[in-house]
Amino acid sequence: MHTIGMKKTLMLVTLSALSATPAFAAATVYEAKPESIMTILKAEGYKPEYKAGDEKTKPSITVKLAGDNYYFYFTGCKNGVCQRINADNGFEKPDKADGLAEKLAKWNAEWYSQAYQEKDGTIYLDSSYIITGGFTAENFLAWLDSYTNDFDEFYKNLYAK
Repeated sequence: MHTIGMKKTLMLVTLSALSATPAFAAATVYEAKPESIMTILKAEGYKPEYKAGDEKTKPSITVKLAGDNYYFYFTGCKNGVCQRINADNGFEKPDKADGLAEKLAKWNAEWYSQAYQEKDGTIYLDSSYIITGGFTAENFLAWLDSYTNDFDEFYKNLYAK
């Protein structure tokens, strides 16, 4: 009797532990390589264009999303494995540029993506995604969605009348 009682108790404890554990779907962890990003973007139906870097340029991907071109540059790359992706899009200086520095500073204080102006007047919106050690498609796509939302909001804010 004692053995049967122990087995029932052990079974109940095991079932209780299993029911308290959330079910996690196995997610593929992609290597920190530009090819991984290409694979994910293609799986989402996009047509990314890849440019291998050289001594002077970084590897990059250009892809059209919702009618706009998005530019992704890979940094910290060694032997084809990279540390991060930088989304970097340029905007023409608005006709009404009064208060532009304040507008960019306000954006930078309130948003994850960062905006800056180059000496030639071009304005950039930038966001980084760390891929060191690998990443999942879900996480990358969540970052991409966040950046495209920032892009849209920044555009509206920059050219608001």
